[in-house]
Amino acid sequence: MKSKFIILLLILPLNFLIGQNSQGNISNSIAKLQNIINEVNLEKIEQSGEIDGSIYFFKTPNDANIRLVNSNKPFRVKINYNLRKEKFEFKSGEDYYSLSTEDIESIVFVDHSFIVYNSKFYELVTENDKFSVLKSHLIEAIEPKYQPGIEDKPNLRFRKANMLHLVINNKISQVKSSKKSIISLFNKSEQKKVKSFIKSNKISVRDSKDLKLLFDKFKDEV
Repeated sequence: MKSKFIILLLILPLNFLIGQNSQGNISNSIAKLQNIINEVNLEKIEQSGEIDGSIYFFKTPNDANIRLVNSNKPFRVKINYNLRKEKFEFKSGEDYYSLSTEDIESIVFVDHSFIVYNSKFYELVTENDKFSVLKSHLIEAIEPKYQPGIEDKPNLRFRKANMLHLVINNKISQVKSSKKSIISLFNKSEQKKVKSFIKSNKISVRDSKDLKLLFDKFKDEV
């Protein structure tokens, strides 16, 4: 099936466009939102094949505020992140649609925020005027153990994975998700304090909220 672009306005319900703007001129509100929505580049995609395990970031689509490039007014829609395709998707009817990184500035959920960097989606762990900490999410194909000749070969199973990245002066580098590697990012004179902070606060270096707490605490020591 060939991919084709569609306009979000055609597939979203009218009450979504009107939102909570019960005051003022409804027609003007719709017109303004239409101009914003038309800037979103949407590509129709198709699902192929059955797999074992979920390929999505969330169990079910979650509400998110989506901010477009060069626009201060976000719109809200239920959406999920397809880890295999590395695209955000939402469903309309029986079809699935994906959001292009070209027109998206950020996608913010209650507990997670995603931004676009180098034409890819990254979870924003934290940022300040010196550096940003990003996390890329992906999926790995794992072959379950089985006994050849006795058991049928099972389908591959998908397992969620992620990688941590540090951005300084617009240069991105991958960081190993281990306590030793993360502690080494800080100034040597402060590494003992960092190690103690991790221990006393039971910081998990794989948890985004814990990482934010750590890097925000020692942001001047990176």
